[in-house]
Amino acid sequence: MEYRKLPQLDREASRLVLGTSGKRFIAGEDVEDIIEAALEIGINCLDTAREYGKSEEAIGRWLKKSGKRDQIVLISKCCHPHFAFLQRMNEKAAEEDLKKSLDALGTDHIDLYLFHRDQESVPVETVVEFMNRFLEEGKIRAYGGSNWSAKRIAAANAYAEKNGLVGFTATSPHYSLGRQKRDPWGNGCKSITGDQMKDERAYYLQTQMPIFCWSSLCNGVFSGKLASTDKGQIMKMFGFNTFWGYDCPDNYERLARCEELAKKKDTTVSAITLAWVLGSELNTFPIVSASSPKRLKENGKVSELTLTEEERTWLNLGAKE
Repeated sequence: MEYRKLPQLDREASRLVLGTSGKRFIAGEDVEDIIEAALEIGINCLDTAREYGKSEEAIGRWLKKSGKRDQIVLISKCCHPHFAFLQRMNEKAAEEDLKKSLDALGTDHIDLYLFHRDQESVPVETVVEFMNRFLEEGKIRAYGGSNWSAKRIAAANAYAEKNGLVGFTATSPHYSLGRQKRDPWGNGCKSITGDQMKDERAYYLQTQMPIFCWSSLCNGVFSGKLASTDKGQIMKMFGFNTFWGYDCPDNYERLARCEELAKKKDTTVSAITLAWVLGSELNTFPIVSASSPKRLKENGKVSELTLTEEERTWLNLGAKE
């Protein structure tokens, strides 16, 4: 497993990140087997959120039992609007969410704290100021934005630099070999995938800001569960959101090419997809969820795999990215 240093943190994070928005985590079940399997294959970074049901509670129980808090890079998120009409991008909501997360996780700090959504009517100066208060209080070590535009992050960091404050050190948009035909979740989700988002990627290429790529396997479409010949089965297998976001001919063709290359290299479809993400010139950290240790270890095979630029371009239907 490859590791990279994250700004503001005193430890390196694994390039592969364990996502905890799966059913077992959300239900608050015992997830020791999944987290321990993650550690076994070298994953030391966990991504959760206040919005993920009882995920934080499940992680907190494991942290207490295992005593391994100092081995984990812990990511959580705040200020999700819950519904489109709610406005929660403010200091009060962030502080309330942070307190609940710290209590649920049973820790005195979160390593990387992300805004779960953006509300562009809120000045970036405001959020930089109150996030720096959390930093000074030691409740978080670094912060960033999930589903924020590069323009807003750049503006926030310009303000922080001008005023001697700490700016955004990470971002978390959708980024994958698979394309989103629509926003699968609503409420302002952002993707930096595809030719139309090359300007967004240019900012992250220049700054090398860490990118924590949510749905790097497109909600399971590129996990190996779905075959490229299973056209029309996404709704049945993964539900409406995945169908809405990822059911399109181009993704089936990309999946078919992943299957072909996986067979050639004696590996898994998920490993090929993750290798494509990791092979980017961007500073990527793909987030993967798993329902079992077996599935997680299949994803972990990516650590044994490197794709050539020709293979990456071929998988992406001839497009360089």
